[in-house]
Amino acid sequence: ARSSTGMESFLVAASIRADDAVSQRDSHCTDQAKPILAYWAIRGLAQPIRLLLEYLHVDYEDKRFEQGLAPAFDKSCWYDVKDTILGDYPFPNLPYFVDGDVVVTQSNAIIRHVARQHNLHGATPDEATRCDIMLEEGMDLRNRTVALAYGRSGKFEDVLPTYAATLRTHLQRYSLFLGTHDWFAGGTLTACDFVMYELLDQNQLMVRGCLDAFPNLRTFCTNFSALPRIAMYLTSDRCIVFPCNNQHSETTQKQIC
Repeated sequence: ARSSTGMESFLVAASIRADDAVSQRDSHCTDQAKPILAYWAIRGLAQPIRLLLEYLHVDYEDKRFEQGLAPAFDKSCWYDVKDTILGDYPFPNLPYFVDGDVVVTQSNAIIRHVARQHNLHGATPDEATRCDIMLEEGMDLRNRTVALAYGRSGKFEDVLPTYAATLRTHLQRYSLFLGTHDWFAGGTLTACDFVMYELLDQNQLMVRGCLDAFPNLRTFCTNFSALPRIAMYLTSDRCIVFPCNNQHSETTQKQIC
């Protein structure tokens, strides 16, 4: 276990790495327009990207589309502009990220795009590989989480026990992969940590106590949320706490997450 002084030094070092990345970016991107991250006004797939941009202190526009309330659950705010808002870009979808002349869709592609720009895709080839593994493993669980939240696999209360058992299997594997490392890729904070933190945090809201048997995962979440810029964002009025999912989801209607 780290000492109090050691943990403070560890978090400060991570913050300094972010400052270095910001300085490198600012030295050659000062004339570029502010990047735009667009998504629904929920945590969902965009929250790890927001966390990454906040950690890097990127000045970006957090563009949010808000779904209407029951019973219509209107999504016209997005669908009315979907086919034109990105010009002739062939894959209009949410989230999307506009970075100068570059348009990126698919949440993991956006994460990787930003991570490559700021050297957060692993300090070594091994770390880069571990980062990629966890980005995809995280998406596998997220797809199951979304199916539960939106009732695609049955009523929330009916399928929650089965989901909780599946979740435990995923958590066991995450815990084994993390081991005694500080971060999922190893000793260096990488893009996958932003995805994994958000995924673990959302699942703690849905399945209370799901991390109780996994102290290293709990420590990971504690350390990540204590990173200075992350802590600042999580307590700011810019951070979405609720909802995690859109208005028509069971978890939002039941005020779960």
